[in-house]
Amino acid sequence: MTDVARVVVVTGASGFVATELVTQLLHKGYTVRGTVRSTKNAEKTAHLRALGEVFAGKLDLHEADLLQDGSFDDVVQGAYYVFHTASPYQLGVEDPENELVKPAKEGTLNLLKSVAKSKDTVKRVVLTSSFAAMVKVSKGPADGKLYRDTDWNDESKADKDGGYLYSKTVAEKTAWEFCKEHGIDLVTINPTAVFGPVISKRADGTSVKQIKGIIEHTASSVSPWACDLQDVGRAHVLAAEVPKAHGRYLVTWPKLLNGKEVMQVLAKRFPQYKFPEDVSDSDSKEYADVSKLEKELGMTITPWQTSFIDMATSLIAHGVAKPVQA
Repeated sequence: MTDVARVVVVTGASGFVATELVTQLLHKGYTVRGTVRSTKNAEKTAHLRALGEVFAGKLDLHEADLLQDGSFDDVVQGAYYVFHTASPYQLGVEDPENELVKPAKEGTLNLLKSVAKSKDTVKRVVLTSSFAAMVKVSKGPADGKLYRDTDWNDESKADKDGGYLYSKTVAEKTAWEFCKEHGIDLVTINPTAVFGPVISKRADGTSVKQIKGIIEHTASSVSPWACDLQDVGRAHVLAAEVPKAHGRYLVTWPKLLNGKEVMQVLAKRFPQYKFPEDVSDSDSKEYADVSKLEKELGMTITPWQTSFIDMATSLIAHGVAKPVQA
C-alpha cells in the first residue's frame, strides 16, 4: 500500500496552518482524520466541511480535548502519520503557567500517549512547534547570528510577556523526551510568523489580523521574521514522507522582512487601494539558515512577495478585510 492510501491524523484541524496541511494532504490522496474541539461549531468548521464535500469520503472530523486523557485514542488508532498542530494560543493571559504552559505540555503528552498505544501502525509523528522554541523573539535577532535547528529558547519564562514562547519550548522538549523514551519517530516543524492565503472568513489568526489591519489602516507593522503558509504545509508533509527526515526543521524566509517593502509590493499589485505609509521598518539582514530544510526535504522557499499578495487577495475576496480606496 502506498503512503497516500494511508489514513493520517491532523490535530487542531481548523487552525490556519492545519487547514493548509489538511488541504495538501487531501490533494495528495490521503484520508484525513481531523480533530477539533467541537464538531458543532459551524463557524470554525465550515471551511473543513466544504473541503470534505470536495474530497468526498476523505475527510472526517472528530472531537478531541487536548486536556482529556485518552481523548485521541480512537482517532489515532490505525493511523499511519500523525500531525500534531493543536496548541493553546492566547495573548494577555493572567496566569501563563496554567493557561498556556500546562495545557501545551499536557496536550502534547495526551496525544503522544495515544500514539504510544498505536505504535504498530503510526510510522511517524510530525509536531508543529515554533521559532519561538528556538529564540526569544521579543528580543529581536542577535547581531551576526544565523539561527538554525540546533538553537533553543532558554530565556523565556512563564510570565505574562514570555508565557506563550515558553509554552512552545516546554511542549517541544516534552515531546522529544517522551518520544525518545517510547521509541516514537518524531520530527518537528518550527515556523516563524506564517503568512499566506486564507480559505475561510475567520479573522482570528495573528498574521491574518496583521494583514487585515494593514489593508484597513488599523495596523502599521509586519512580523520581521516570517514564512509562507504553503511552505509550512509542504514541510509537514515532506517531514512525514521523506524517510531520512529527522530532528527539527526551521521554516522561514532567511532574511528579515522590511515592512516598507511589503507595502510597496502590495501598493504595486493593488493600485486601486491605499496602503499605510508610516510602517515599521527593519533591516533586511540574513538571520536564519534553512539549508537543512532545502537539502533534506528538497524544498525551495516561496518568495515573500507571492505570500503577501496571495494573502491580501484572499482576505479581500472573502470579505475579511475591507480595503481603503485610492
